[in-house]
Amino acid sequence: MHCIERSGNGFPVVCVHGFCQSSAYWQPTLNRLADVGRAGLAPDLPGFGQSAQFGGPYTMEAYADALACLLDARRIPRAVLVGGSMGGVVAQQFALRHPERLSRLLLVATGAFTADPQTALCKADALAAARWDEATITPVVAGFFHQRQPTKEMDRLRSIALGASQLAAVDAARSNARTRSFESLGRIAVPTMIIQGRHDRARTPEHAAAMRERIPRCRVTVQERSGHTPQLEEPDAFHAVAMPFLTADV
Repeated sequence: MHCIERSGNGFPVVCVHGFCQSSAYWQPTLNRLADVGRAGLAPDLPGFGQSAQFGGPYTMEAYADALACLLDARRIPRAVLVGGSMGGVVAQQFALRHPERLSRLLLVATGAFTADPQTALCKADALAAARWDEATITPVVAGFFHQRQPTKEMDRLRSIALGASQLAAVDAARSNARTRSFESLGRIAVPTMIIQGRHDRARTPEHAAAMRERIPRCRVTVQERSGHTPQLEEPDAFHAVAMPFLTADV
């Protein structure tokens, strides 16, 4: 997998991107980690960003296992894991499938199940049938944000989305819709934080509150001016909360 890396101390902070995103969504976080001397790593999941496709299937479980292989390849015994949106679903699967590899967990704008999986699967089918072009991708990217993004930034994020494999995106969307970890969240034993955007239409603060009740060592922060991508919409507020949590075990 292609990765953005920052050298530093302590268990590396591994940041996992969401649907039709890439490691670039976590570059500001990696830069802040580097500023305090903390090691950071943000992969492009297979089929997204600059990572090649693999044989599939493109499921949340397969992506979690791919992260474990990435840690093995870099001889990283344990990591602090950050997952945003779909990456948060992958992070939950990693926590459940590879608990011995996890130091602490930050979940951002995510949930433990899809409230209306049938509608989500219909949207994935429509994505499979559509042309992979700006008309298809623009509403997907726009939906990540509560605040209107500058034109140049939207062009950059749209380009990232268009760089994804349509096959991987559709398969991942279907898997994301079907994946349910809610009943298993009590098995997550590491310190956990959830950061949620107040105006997120995909994963609401109510999702976060329900997860907090299930995860034993969990706290929730809601960012008041964010949608589905709080690390980019309110970077200062996001990192003011996230950085002390991510670096606490150094």
